[in-house]
Amino acid sequence: MKVKIDLEDEKLRERIASIVQEVGFFINESADVIITDDLKEQGRWVILVSKNVPEKIPEGVLDVIDPRLPDFLLRRKFEMMKAYLIFPSGILSYLEDEFEKSKRYGFPLSVIYLFFEDDGTARRVYELLRELLRSSDRFDFLKRNEIMIVLPGTSKEGAERLLKRLKRKFLRLDWTKQPMLEYGVAQVEDWMETVEDLLASLESSLRRL
Repeated sequence: MKVKIDLEDEKLRERIASIVQEVGFFINESADVIITDDLKEQGRWVILVSKNVPEKIPEGVLDVIDPRLPDFLLRRKFEMMKAYLIFPSGILSYLEDEFEKSKRYGFPLSVIYLFFEDDGTARRVYELLRELLRSSDRFDFLKRNEIMIVLPGTSKEGAERLLKRLKRKFLRLDWTKQPMLEYGVAQVEDWMETVEDLLASLESSLRRL
């Protein structure tokens, strides 16, 4: 996925460039996506960098990024946008929809993140999840070695019980070497205003098996 960066502030441009490259974007002048602080840019997808959200956001603006956010939250924002561009109806879009429902109606919602050393391990766990999850749950790959599980109607305690069962099955599999698993779990809380708050809570919960 290629992006063009057109920002007036040189330090901010270098910072954003570093983050988007970490996420997996390639910087290219002829890219279909432009990261800019100028809404006059047209003719392609736009990620607007601004401290304030405009009253009227033009069609084609994917998101408005506040440059005051810390790097790890900016990285998550760009990861979500990349996933949306590649998989418009993917797991992150589903999470965003369920987050809005949870906030609107007060339903519990939890999310689990799994990170593996390699995609072979991730595929084996993906098959385990088919056996463990309810039909109302949703899971998918974020990357080849990362899985996200969205659990509508589930509290954090319920998500942790599921995670405990998953870890037991995971450790019982026949491995040629000790597998590495990094995982985190979070739930929607009253103070959260956006799905990025939920993802930040998820990131802060990460630990290794």
